[in-house]
Order: sequence, then structure tokens, then C-alpha cells
Amino acid sequence: MLASPPKVDPDPAPAFDAEAVWKSIDRFPLDPQRLADRHVITALRQDPAHTRFDILRTRMLQALADNGWTRVAITSPTKDCGKTFTAANLAISLSRQENCRTVLLDLDMRSPSLHKIFGVSDTGAIGDMLRGQIEPEVHLQGFAPNTISAGSHVAIGFNGIVEPYASELLQDPSTHDVLDEIETKFRPNVMLFDLPPALLNDDVIAMLPHLDALLIVAAGGMTKAKDIKETERRLGDKVPLLGVVLNKAEHVETSDYPY
Repeated sequence: MLASPPKVDPDPAPAFDAEAVWKSIDRFPLDPQRLADRHVITALRQDPAHTRFDILRTRMLQALADNGWTRVAITSPTKDCGKTFTAANLAISLSRQENCRTVLLDLDMRSPSLHKIFGVSDTGAIGDMLRGQIEPEVHLQGFAPNTISAGSHVAIGFNGIVEPYASELLQDPSTHDVLDEIETKFRPNVMLFDLPPALLNDDVIAMLPHLDALLIVAAGGMTKAKDIKETERRLGDKVPLLGVVLNKAEHVETSDYPY
């Protein structure tokens, strides 16, 4: 009897070339003066407080590496605490960390504002990306070459369209699939999610299954201890809390923050 021919495995699916994906995304210019006017102090680094974001960046990266985590949500107990201010400053700081790939998504879909800080008007709808209607590499945007040494490995998912069913979308299986797709294609070291204030609605609770860790931003002189405790109680203990960031700096002008 003739021996059976050896089985030949089908060709494996080609691996994504992450660098090629990073090079393919659209780029937007950074206006240093605009960033400074909106208190992105890590841009020009003239305010000594910018070093605190560098310290936060380094500690966060160490915690993620130690635990094998990637996904971090940034929220606050109530409005006007500066969570988007924190997310924007962290993005700039992370961009200067060698070999660190960062994805930042504006998931405050009921009141998106990250694009206002960076001066981006061509935002698209992040809801379309989460529903799988547009590929992540088409929606996400990165920094163009600039004068502030902000690196090229930050990809931001802006949003210019209010999403009235934000919580339902975050719980939809399509969001799970898209976040996994971003990790597969971009190979990020960090994924930051700018979420709404935790005590305003259930969006942060809906996002919990997708998260590895949380950062809570509190406003000095405004946030009450009971608000932080209620936030921690509401979010439970399934997702580790990296820490509470005390923000005493003024954030962007009131007109940019409808909360």
C-alpha cells in the first residue's frame, strides 16, 4: 500500500504589519499655542507641573508591564474634574516614550470634546468604528511631524457625533470585536479610554468588561471624598484602580466643556 500523502496545513493568515498600519493612518498638525491655551502643559513643557504627567506616565507603564495590562479608562466622579485634560496630557507624554505605542479613544460619546483640545475638525463618528462600519486604521489619526517632539506612535479616535445610545453601544459585541481588532493591528502598549464622569450615567459600568485598570481624576477643592467613595463603590472591585489623580490645574475653557 502506498503511504498516505502528508497533510499540508493551509497557509496561516498573514500577520498584521503593525508598523505599516501605523504609517497608513491620517495625520493632523499640532498647534503648540492652541495646546498651551487649553492647558496641555506637556506640549511646551513650560509649566513645571508637566513633570507630574511624566511621573504618572512612567508609573502607569510600569504597572501595566508588571501585570500584563493594556487598557486603562480615565474617568471622574462628576463633571469638570479634568479627565479629558488628563487624557490629552498623558497622550503627549506617552508619545515621547521610546518604543511605546498608544491608542487614545474619546468614548465620552454623549459629550465628545477631545477633538476641541487638539483642534481637529475632521473627526468622523467613533460610533461607526465601534459598530464595525469603518476600519480602525481609517478612523484613527496620529500626530503629524511637529516642533514639540511629540512622537508618531499615538493614534487617537476622535468623535464629533453625539451618540445617544452610548451605553448600549459599549455593551454591544461589536465594540468587543473592534477593540480586539485595534490590539491586533496596532499592537499598542497602552490603550486609553476617555470616559464620561462615572456618576452621571452607566457608560463606565458598561465599559468595565473591556478594561484592565482605571484612573479616577478628582478636582482639588471641588470633588468631595464621598463622590470618590461612591465612584469606587459603583464601579466595584473587578477592575483594579491604578490611582486617583488630583487635578488642581485649570482645564480648557468652559465653552469647550459642556458638562
